Amino acid sequence: MNKYGGFASRYLDQVLMGQTAPGSYIVTAYAPSNAPVALRGGSNSTEPLVEAHTAQLRAVNEAVVRAIEATTEALQHFKTSGSLSGFETGVARGISYEMTNAILGIASGSSEADITIEWDSGSSPATGLESQFVFRPSDVDPLSRAAVKLAEDESSQQVTIMGRVHLLAKKQAGSPGVFGIDSLQAEGPRKVRVRLADDEDYHEAIRAHEEDLALLVSGKLEKEGNLSWLYNATVIQTLGHVDEFVVRRSRRQEVAGQLDLFNEEEPSHTPEA
Repeated sequence: MNKYGGFASRYLDQVLMGQTAPGSYIVTAYAPSNAPVALRGGSNSTEPLVEAHTAQLRAVNEAVVRAIEATTEALQHFKTSGSLSGFETGVARGISYEMTNAILGIASGSSEADITIEWDSGSSPATGLESQFVFRPSDVDPLSRAAVKLAEDESSQQVTIMGRVHLLAKKQAGSPGVFGIDSLQAEGPRKVRVRLADDEDYHEAIRAHEEDLALLVSGKLEKEGNLSWLYNATVIQTLGHVDEFVVRRSRRQEVAGQLDLFNEEEPSHTPEA
């Protein structure tokens, strides 16, 4: 959650919003279609030098509408199947905790609530986008349940990592031991700190370190700040010499012409010849 809070704040800085009239339940937002939003940290700008690192509000607005569409489809799927799976599969289309929670706030305590989009007549929206969405009290329960599910920490997962042992730490009383591992895999974190579940596995990690052997270890991967930890880990197998397993880590592939509007990471640069 809030992973793209910086981008959202920069987007909202460009939007004019307010009640239609005092006491009204109607809130109107004006989002200029040609205004830029910086993809990464920094102020919004129209300078040509940063144009490649900005998104137009129209593109962001369309992405938001697609997310609302996906949410309404997930609600319909729930009504027919009783399953929240539509919310999970809709994450790729923009469904999130923040989206479901925002719509939940609109639907709660009302007999009916709607979101209406009026596109600038000077430029038509992407083909097929809906312009009106209606939410009712019957949507509150599935939205509440979906928000809870989407808020669950998905950064923790059971994984298996192959790597070179380093940073062996002296065992503390009652602790099976901790060591670091440099991943030899093409994907995943490069460096992981491993907290073992079994004393005997620590001795195997020492042997792998001394003989420069690749170690296969499995555990619960969690991110803590800039560190990746493998908790309650077990050694699966000691493999051959690490040189036999060194692989080239691949960069994330991007479709030509496709822009990730919500990537806060710094772009990679290829030096000019």
